[in-house]
Amino acid sequence: MRIVCFFLFPLFLFSQNNLIDANDNKQGYWKLYFPYSNDSIVSEEGFFLDNQEHGLWVKYHENGQVRELLNYRNGKLDGVRVAINKRGKLIEQEFFKDGGYHGIQKYYHDNGRISLESSYVLGDRHGLFVKYYRNGKKQESVNYLTNQKHGLAQWYFDNEQLSIQYMYNHGLIVDTAYAFYKTGEIKSKSIYSSNELNGEKISFFPSGIVKEIGGFLNGKKHDNWCTYDSLGNELNCVKYKRGKKL
Repeated sequence: MRIVCFFLFPLFLFSQNNLIDANDNKQGYWKLYFPYSNDSIVSEEGFFLDNQEHGLWVKYHENGQVRELLNYRNGKLDGVRVAINKRGKLIEQEFFKDGGYHGIQKYYHDNGRISLESSYVLGDRHGLFVKYYRNGKKQESVNYLTNQKHGLAQWYFDNEQLSIQYMYNHGLIVDTAYAFYKTGEIKSKSIYSSNELNGEKISFFPSGIVKEIGGFLNGKKHDNWCTYDSLGNELNCVKYKRGKKL
């Protein structure tokens, strides 16, 4: 980032700044300052066209280091935007088109590892969304279709072992959902329809022996529910009808 700024400074330094035309519109290169600095510490600089930001803008931390690089077209963000912390590390990289997110957006932990990646098309979240732990391991992965989760969604433990898995259809949970122990064994599986539990749910001990089994109807316990000990012996069975014990 410092290399980029080095080539930008001559353009700013040799431009006449802070012009207002006959129509009271800001034009050309402008330099703004932190309010308490008596016009000695620049807070941001960039270009105006007919009173709207247009082209490259650079914003600074109070220590003079670059805080943000932004690109505008007729007052709207258009192109790449990057944000940098006071230690000079990249923390955000975003892409815009006509003021809305467009492209792969990336965000970073303070240790430099990536924190989140999200795909957008013309302002809508569309495509892969991935979130990461500070150690760089994947935490969450899901696909979006026009701002709605659609397709396989997975969550992970910090050792990147699968924790939970859902299937989405236009924002609604459908089909079989799975949960796992951190050691990899299946913990439970459930049937969903239109975002509600509908069908059999089975929970397991880490050994794989069934711990509990029962059914749901429209999100409520329905039919027989039975629990078992770690050896597979039945402990208790209760019958339900639409959430009520019989």
